[in-house]
Amino acid sequence: MQSPNQDKSLHEESGSEVNRRVLIVGAGVIGCNLAYELTKRGAAVTVIDAAEVASATSSATFAWVNAYNKTPAEYNKLNVLGLEAHERASRTFGSESHWFHQIGNIHIAQTPEEMAALKRKAEHLVSTGYRASVLKAGDVLELEPALDPERISGGVLFPHEGWIDTFMMCSSLLHAAREAGAVFLSYETVTSISSTGITTKRPDGSTRQHEADVTILAAGNGNRPILATADITFPTVDSARRHDTTSAGRPSVGLISTTGPVDSGIRHIVQGKDIALRPDRNGGVTFTDSPTGGQWGLQDPRIWSVPNLLLERAKRLYPSLAEATTETVRLGTRVLPEDGLTIADWIGGSRSIYAVATHSGVTLSAHLGNVVAEEVLGGQRHPSLDSFGLSRFAS
Repeated sequence: MQSPNQDKSLHEESGSEVNRRVLIVGAGVIGCNLAYELTKRGAAVTVIDAAEVASATSSATFAWVNAYNKTPAEYNKLNVLGLEAHERASRTFGSESHWFHQIGNIHIAQTPEEMAALKRKAEHLVSTGYRASVLKAGDVLELEPALDPERISGGVLFPHEGWIDTFMMCSSLLHAAREAGAVFLSYETVTSISSTGITTKRPDGSTRQHEADVTILAAGNGNRPILATADITFPTVDSARRHDTTSAGRPSVGLISTTGPVDSGIRHIVQGKDIALRPDRNGGVTFTDSPTGGQWGLQDPRIWSVPNLLLERAKRLYPSLAEATTETVRLGTRVLPEDGLTIADWIGGSRSIYAVATHSGVTLSAHLGNVVAEEVLGGQRHPSLDSFGLSRFAS
């Protein structure tokens, strides 16, 4: 981790407007990357969250870093840049960057038909420059020896993909920002927003004003109700009115389960037809499946049948998990822009409020932190954001 002195030298080199006051609402994967990047450039940063670091949606994510199966082409490129930004961050922080586990993703096929379709998909991705290697059944089992060989027909390895320990990333970046002068205020809920700042309410009922030159909303589903206080409609799906349906074909509920420590787990991210698994920081296995977990709303008791259902699927693939039990279940509401893509843009013409919202927050967080910080402080918009402004919703 860079020291405060290192950050100060970066302030001097950047030539940015030192001490420009920036409020960041949301201490999740986007907000913490922004806090680090803005503080590094010399801004006077205050981060405000309604709860704690990496809570809400940032805690209920499979945290898979990838540019796999992302459309259209502009969105795919944005995700490629996101993956590359995480790779650069790992090199920058060196041994102190423990959050990006670039262990590769193996998409397995359990039937010859699945394998044929997966091979066609891999060939297409390789033609676009994406790294992928087609594997025979024996190759898959060499990489993942604990898999049940009777259930494997082959697979594809995506070697540069990985997963993020979101709590480690957020807490480390926010710590570095605070060491360089940033302020973090937890358990403050935004009750109104204007061109000059925000008003917040604390758990004891007291309120206070926070003034800023720029306010950046990185609060995920919270962006919409915050902007509504200023009679501004933000084009994300209203989380308060979602039930068990989807937007842009994506489940609105995220459900992530983790086993306790296991003696024989998995080495890579492993995807199957109806299950996705990866190692977890506790020595166990984290597993999910978006279509299955997104069948029901958060208030529907049937959603609590999903963890056991998914664990049984995991056990069929990995007999070594036979005695494993679910230790934690995390539920969240996905951030869903109306067209399923990313939003990163100024709100209105005053350039005092900026908002970021995306379904691919983990993959994009490092890149968005960098380019949005440059846009807010330097005024230049990165070409990768050209397709992700608010003008596309004007009609």
